[in-house]
Amino acid sequence: MISQDRVRQMSRLAMMESDVGQNEVKVYSYRRIDYVIVQILKGFFMGTICFAAIMVLWLGYIWDDLNTFFADAQYMAFLVKVLKWYGIFMAAYLGICAVTAVVRFNQCKKQRHLYLRYLKRLRKSYALSEISREKTD
Repeated sequence: MISQDRVRQMSRLAMMESDVGQNEVKVYSYRRIDYVIVQILKGFFMGTICFAAIMVLWLGYIWDDLNTFFADAQYMAFLVKVLKWYGIFMAAYLGICAVTAVVRFNQCKKQRHLYLRYLKRLRKSYALSEISREKTD
């Protein structure tokens, strides 16, 4: 006979094992610090690309003023200013990446514990049905 409680538990487990659950398993396969470091490294490369894109757009916007600026040959002051803004941008962006990684890791940890609790409950129901079946035989 089919137990509706088991069907519900297996449905919950199947939903948790879907696409979202597979991502959570991958995230939780890391230790927290390793996951955060990987996300910061990804953030460093993506942040550098974003900053470069922003700089290209900004330089295109101020092209006329840029010609007069370079006529005065103040390259070093311009480079220092760009590096200062790059440092500020990257510090903020990597901070956001680190906080996001910690929050995502904690959410995956909670989901994993919930999944394991449902799985334990399902195993327990199967064990109880085996015991009751053996008693009736």
